[in-house]
Amino acid sequence: MRNLPLSARIYLAAIYSSSVIAAAVASRFMPPDAVSRKWELALLMVLGAAAGSKKVPLIRRKWSQEEGSMSLGFVVTFAAMLRLGPAGGLVVGTFSCLIGCIYPKRQPLYQLMFNVALSAIESCAAGLVFLWLNHGSLRLDPVTSFEGLVSSSLTYFVLNTGCVAVIIALCSGQSPFKVWSTTFMWTGPSYFAGASVAALALLIFREHVATALMFGSPVAYLTYQSYAVYTARAEEKQQHIEELQDSRAQLADLYLATIKSLALAIDAKDQYTHQHILRVQRYAVATGEVMGLSGVDMEGLTTGALLHDIGKLGVPEYVLLKPGRLTDEEFAKIKQHPEIGAAILDPVEFPWPVLPVVKYHHEKWDGTGYPEGLKGEDIPLTARILAVADVYDALTSSRSYRSAWPHEKAIATIKKDSGTHFDPKIVEAFLKVIDNVVYEMSKEGQGPLVVLKPAPRSVISKADEAARAIQRASSELWALYEVVESLSSSMGLQETLEILARKIGAIFPGSGCVFMLREAEGDRLKARAVYGLNQEFFSGCKTLNPGSLSIKMANDAATYLGEYDPDDLLLNSSQTEIWTDLQTALIVPIRHQGEILGTINLYNSEPQAFSLHDQHLMETIGERAALALYNGMLFDRTRSHALTDSLTGLYNVRYLTDCVDRRCTAAARHAIQSSSDDAEGTTSMLPRRSDDAFALLCLDLDSFKPINDNFGHQKGDEVLKELAGLFSSIMRERDVLARYGGDEFVVVLEGATRADAEMMAARLKKEVETYDPKLHYAKLGHIHLGLSIGIACFPHDGQDCATLISTADAQMYRDKSVRKLGQLAGNGRSTIPEEQVLPKAA
Repeated sequence: MRNLPLSARIYLAAIYSSSVIAAAVASRFMPPDAVSRKWELALLMVLGAAAGSKKVPLIRRKWSQEEGSMSLGFVVTFAAMLRLGPAGGLVVGTFSCLIGCIYPKRQPLYQLMFNVALSAIESCAAGLVFLWLNHGSLRLDPVTSFEGLVSSSLTYFVLNTGCVAVIIALCSGQSPFKVWSTTFMWTGPSYFAGASVAALALLIFREHVATALMFGSPVAYLTYQSYAVYTARAEEKQQHIEELQDSRAQLADLYLATIKSLALAIDAKDQYTHQHILRVQRYAVATGEVMGLSGVDMEGLTTGALLHDIGKLGVPEYVLLKPGRLTDEEFAKIKQHPEIGAAILDPVEFPWPVLPVVKYHHEKWDGTGYPEGLKGEDIPLTARILAVADVYDALTSSRSYRSAWPHEKAIATIKKDSGTHFDPKIVEAFLKVIDNVVYEMSKEGQGPLVVLKPAPRSVISKADEAARAIQRASSELWALYEVVESLSSSMGLQETLEILARKIGAIFPGSGCVFMLREAEGDRLKARAVYGLNQEFFSGCKTLNPGSLSIKMANDAATYLGEYDPDDLLLNSSQTEIWTDLQTALIVPIRHQGEILGTINLYNSEPQAFSLHDQHLMETIGERAALALYNGMLFDRTRSHALTDSLTGLYNVRYLTDCVDRRCTAAARHAIQSSSDDAEGTTSMLPRRSDDAFALLCLDLDSFKPINDNFGHQKGDEVLKELAGLFSSIMRERDVLARYGGDEFVVVLEGATRADAEMMAARLKKEVETYDPKLHYAKLGHIHLGLSIGIACFPHDGQDCATLISTADAQMYRDKSVRKLGQLAGNGRSTIPEEQVLPKAA
């Protein structure tokens, strides 16, 4: 008792005290002939003691360990109360309870005292209620005594069960009413049954009730034993039935759990659709509930949502994960997966209609779907529901060929396709629930409304770990395939880097991938491709110093796996992105035939985020990436030599011609598209957009030939390179500057008018005239250069490169002639005269 809470001990003390008061009160209500009925009281006490431990089960609850029963001791106690008043009921009840608490198993003392005291209280209270409602008489009448019998039995039931519920609640910290309502409330009928038996016996046998009960006890005992055997057998059968029902429910749960595990394993093979089936199931079930689906139809929809993509096992992974548009042949392979899935599941005898969901979820309302081209309500309802859920999740999830769409855009597409792709009624039901569903999912960290941000690592289940392993294995295989594929392709360096960075980032979600390549001049490494975590901070960053960790790993051809080193790279700042603290780094060198190319750097915000398995995988990728990157560098170098001037580093004639022709073709296309909207339908080559206009300037140096003749071609080349740098510093980034040949240059000014071109020409002339080549000729003194410029504007002066250059070139020679005549007249600066001024052929 010392282990009980203080409130429970106070309550027990109150019960003990109340029982003493009840005994004192009951003694004042003894019948006048009580002395002559001592033998009857003794006989009832003996019967009560014998019956105290015998209970007849009446009501059983599957969810409770207790069962409703009628205590035979209560029948004798109630009979004694009706026959001998509250005092007789108290004596018989307490004696019967005492014997029941001692035999066959003795209860703890405080529990025994509580049960006996409670028996005294409830016997006294029930007897007083009966006397009060029966007008103070113990005489029973079938009509007038009915109210007293019901009320007294109700009093006994409430006190007995209520007081026990209170002590349980005090010891367990629960609500007394909750304990009573869930454990004792449903046992009420047994008390009324016992009271009815006692009242019926008194009405039949009256003052001979004790004798009748005594002589009838053998028959009652045999009846009790027979009933007990019957109920025991019935209980065994009921228990067996319930065990079978439980086993069936467990098998159904196991069945669904197995299906779910296998479906998730299949789903995990595609990194882009991982968890897709669970989201689709959630959307479909919510829609089905709005439409009133239940029973086998709902079970079929629930299970079919898990298995609807099982047929993709028969589709090659290179098709499923292809980043670009599928060919007709590849799309034909995709269209086979519903039939493949139905064939795989055909041997399984589902208790629900699952196969229609799997086979027909790509059918369309207008009959243009596959595999059978079903139309309208010929498509099973569950398949129509899944079609909407499947398309919505596909639109709001990232795929190999595009990024995820926002929720609003996906909803707009679903609405637009209502009546063609989807059943309008199902779209209406879907729209009623989808907002609430995705909102609830967002609070769980799922669905299209989730804002991607680094989350703390949580404990994951073994099933999740297995799914991640499958997903990683699939993504690793695909990434290695793409790395190998890039080895044989003649793509540029930057394109190769971006593919590799994106694929490595897909293998390690939540990480940052940085390709650090060696700069052309110096030993520093510079970020050339960045993907994932802290992307803006890593973009374009460089190693901090010659002793940086990345440089050391590249020079030593060693891999680093450990803590993040903040002194390795000189990072950029960002106005839009928030820096995520990093804890783990994996740095893999990239070397080709002994040549240091750079490193692949992986970063993660979690401690020990990368394993030895990850290290070996990245080393394998690094080995294969080295050749791809080397080929990319050679490709860029070759392409640069083909399109640039080797002396000045500017674009050459080939690039200039291709660039101008492409600009002319694009402008012509825009003009034709715009003219299709004109009422007359005529085509005009006038640019409809400001971006289509451009000006072409031909530049020719004046007095340059004498530099080569008198100071050598090497000095002349130096002057040309200096002037190329001077011209480049004046140009805008989007303008094109090319060396046309010898001492001639061509400038393409994007979006420029003739006035803009004339302003640029004046500026270029001024810069050249003020330029000092630091050359001195004994007879003429310091040498100064001049610049002749011709201008042609697209499309007024020409609609192709050849015409524009010819027009500008002719104007440039007119300008040269005017300048020459001015010089001969004594105007302008002193320059070395050209030997002859002749116009050049276009």
